[in-house]
Amino acid sequence: MSEAHSNQMLYLLIFVGVLLMVIVGTIAFSQLKKKKPIELAETPKQPFKVASSEEKELVSVQTPALAPKLTLVEPEVETNLKQALKKTEESFFGRIKKAFSNQDKKIVLEQIEEVLYTSDLGPTTVQKLLAVVEEELSSKEFSDLNAVKAALKKQMLEILKPYYIENYANKKVSELLTTANDGPTVLMVVGVNGAGKTTSIGKMTAQLAGQGKKVLVAAGDTFRAAAGGQLKAWTERAQGAIDEGGSVEIYWPENTKDPSAVAFDAITKAKGQNYDYVILDTAGRLHTQSHLMDELKKVKRVMAKVMPEAPHDTWIVLDANSGQNALLQAKEFHQALGLSGVILTKMDGTAKGGVALGVVDQLQIPIKLVGIGEKINDLKSFDYQEYVDSILG
Repeated sequence: MSEAHSNQMLYLLIFVGVLLMVIVGTIAFSQLKKKKPIELAETPKQPFKVASSEEKELVSVQTPALAPKLTLVEPEVETNLKQALKKTEESFFGRIKKAFSNQDKKIVLEQIEEVLYTSDLGPTTVQKLLAVVEEELSSKEFSDLNAVKAALKKQMLEILKPYYIENYANKKVSELLTTANDGPTVLMVVGVNGAGKTTSIGKMTAQLAGQGKKVLVAAGDTFRAAAGGQLKAWTERAQGAIDEGGSVEIYWPENTKDPSAVAFDAITKAKGQNYDYVILDTAGRLHTQSHLMDELKKVKRVMAKVMPEAPHDTWIVLDANSGQNALLQAKEFHQALGLSGVILTKMDGTAKGGVALGVVDQLQIPIKLVGIGEKINDLKSFDYQEYVDSILG
């Protein structure tokens, strides 16, 4: 092959090689264009400033490649009793204040009487307060709102104080229960459907287990199919809220339909395995259903066969929104079971918080706890002094 011919072949090979490189490069570039480019837009132009605990809580940090993200949420604001009773205050004392805008003593007295009777206090309690108001209004200061407020406050405190120990505010559930001398402390929880029994039990168990206690929750509502599942969900939530130490377990036998048998076996298990507390949930029932109330009496009798002093406490859960009906429920349950305490729920969403005073006055049993929100810590000991101060403005 001549030298000229060899050069032509060489040039051809070089041309083919360059052409192939161009084709491959074009294909590779088109494939890269189809891929989604790396997003850098989400990266803030300025670095994040982690908020202080008083401002915002940093709850999660996600760090995908080249695009770090921070999720910030507002901290949960804890509700107190005063905030929860805002509607009750507006309904009760707000209406009394309005009555004093009239200069006619008779009209003022009539309007105050109406406010008291429509504030879910109960007629017996109303008569006690009305007598004080009439006495105050008969003096030269009958038109002095502050004088009437002071008289009402004094009478309300006189009604409540005998049922509460000193420094009752901020007491833990364990301090409100009658502690067993030997073996587990047993609490029986009763009330009508929808009052908040299961929720209250979940909140109580979280608090007890958070103190390092071993808690067994017995699913004694064997009539309602979903009751055990709801109780299990709450006990799991309670267990998840525990930092260390304590534990929560549910006793929920699948094939047992007799609530008395559930109570018996749960206490037996708790005694044998050194539990600190047994909390028995019961079927919600109307206070007018006497045959169902008789069944609750049976449950209580059966408990005593395992531990003579059990249950150490029987608490009723009442929905504050029920007003006077809650008072009627408490009377019937108390007559049947001998209640030792009350949990008053949904105080944060009602203007009928006055029922707390009526319950204590007419049943002579204390409000132990009040539900003032949906969070697991929103079950507080009933501070009677704060309660009176709150509804009187």
